Amino acid sequence: MESKTKSKIALGLILGVAAGAAVYYFMTNEDGKQQLSNVIDAVKDFSDKAKNAAVEQGSKLADKASKLASEYSSKAQDATSSLAQEARKNVEQVG
Repeated sequence: MESKTKSKIALGLILGVAAGAAVYYFMTNEDGKQQLSNVIDAVKDFSDKAKNAAVEQGSKLADKASKLASEYSSKAQDATSSLAQEARKNVEQVG
């Protein structure tokens, strides 16, 4: 158990050093700064595209839900009207 903990700590340390070295590289030379800027731009573009796709899909789902609600409401009104007419006929026949 203790060796697993030490292994995790060592792995975390190695990953931290690697991440720090990458940041240092990107921040200390012009090519690295340009690459970092490109990565940031790509992430922003991806984020914008994902957001737009989510908004579009949400809008489509809302439209579909609205159409289905309207359709089922109409069917319910038709069924209610039909039952009411049938009830009137039955009352007239009894009365």
